[in-house]
Amino acid sequence: MERSNGLFSTESLDGLLQQKWSNGLGDANPVYLSNKRKRDDVGQENNGVLNGNTELRNSLFSEPPRRNRPFIHISGQKGVYFSERWEPNGSTLYLPVNGSLLTNVDKYDQITFEQGLFFIGDLSGAFQQKAQGQAIHCWRYNEHERKLFIALSYFFTNLQAFQDVVTSLGCL
Repeated sequence: MERSNGLFSTESLDGLLQQKWSNGLGDANPVYLSNKRKRDDVGQENNGVLNGNTELRNSLFSEPPRRNRPFIHISGQKGVYFSERWEPNGSTLYLPVNGSLLTNVDKYDQITFEQGLFFIGDLSGAFQQKAQGQAIHCWRYNEHERKLFIALSYFFTNLQAFQDVVTSLGCL
């Protein structure tokens, strides 16, 4: 419907366009189609309200957003160890994690997982025992040597702590 100011309301324009397309009068010529990309920032304004429509955000983003944070929380509980000196022959000594850690995984070029027997030590760095568990290796690229190396490795004898970290990484 035309308003008193000479402009059409959005509802009437939508109705006219829908009627034109449903009657076969619409032209699918690429000249008339928009070359613009779809907006992927819908819902960024006003806490998800765009033009007063809160259902729009819910219909476009039905899944909860995946948490891609660069920092991964590693709890310093019993059964969590680390090493910054990884040895390729299997003689790496893992030391206990004291307190909680935040690891910036964005600074690593590759992350791999390993399961097996590993050497664990005490707080002073002395060998304590050999233990079964899972390891997460954080790899970096050495420009000078032109190869990857393990810069940091975490070892978990506590399966729940390992699964929490892997879930935080978005690997499951």
